[in-house]
Amino acid sequence: MCIRDRAERLGAGDSSVAPLATGVPEIDRVSGVLAANSQDMAKSLAAERDFAADASHQLRTPLAALLLRLEEIESTDDPEVVRSEAGIAIDQVARLTGVVDDLMSRAKRRPPEAGVVSVDSVLAALQREWQPAFAQSRRSMRVHGERDLQVFIARSALSQIISTLIENSLKHGRGTVSVLARRSGPTVVVEVGDDGAGVQPGLARHIFEREVSSSGTGLGLALARDLAEQNYGRLELLEAAPAVFALFLSDAESSSLAKTNLR
Repeated sequence: MCIRDRAERLGAGDSSVAPLATGVPEIDRVSGVLAANSQDMAKSLAAERDFAADASHQLRTPLAALLLRLEEIESTDDPEVVRSEAGIAIDQVARLTGVVDDLMSRAKRRPPEAGVVSVDSVLAALQREWQPAFAQSRRSMRVHGERDLQVFIARSALSQIISTLIENSLKHGRGTVSVLARRSGPTVVVEVGDDGAGVQPGLARHIFEREVSSSGTGLGLALARDLAEQNYGRLELLEAAPAVFALFLSDAESSSLAKTNLR
């Protein structure tokens, strides 16, 4: 295949153009540039596909939760209920804005803006946000453990990670969803689990891989893991049956990152 054919394929969007070895230095250099551009195009297209998938997944859950709140407001004439639901809806819009900001930061390859965050306040907001979904499923969520814990993370990232784990338990688990916050030395651990059958043995080791397809679970957990790592934490499958996921984060009181950030 000649240089002209390769250039035409690249112009048509073909990202599989290979370099042409002719023995003529000038032609080989041009062919090498075309091949390099082809590889750059392939990486760009893959990044765009990942961004579209990430945006779809991260926006779907908060939008669905917001819709439930608005439907609750529409169906009642009680001013107190309207006031309460509207307040929660406003909080959900704020979280949705944070999700959009995170997505734009990732698209521009900027690190998330971390700070000292109250675990109590995030869990309380998520419990209110998810209450209608649990009520529809006739299930419940229990938030318990140590109080007054503070971690060093971007607040929107913490909300998104835990929300992903709650959604995963609600969709694939059974019984009460347990959200436990505890301290382990210089680390704060948030565990999310339920009473379901858990993760299949063959899937457990691959549960955080983006390519894993388990009714949409793989993509969400892959995103949650990436967010944890971007915020100096980690997300693990602590137990497979019943499933318990654990988010490990730096305790703000002992974190050198937090102290540096606050100076």
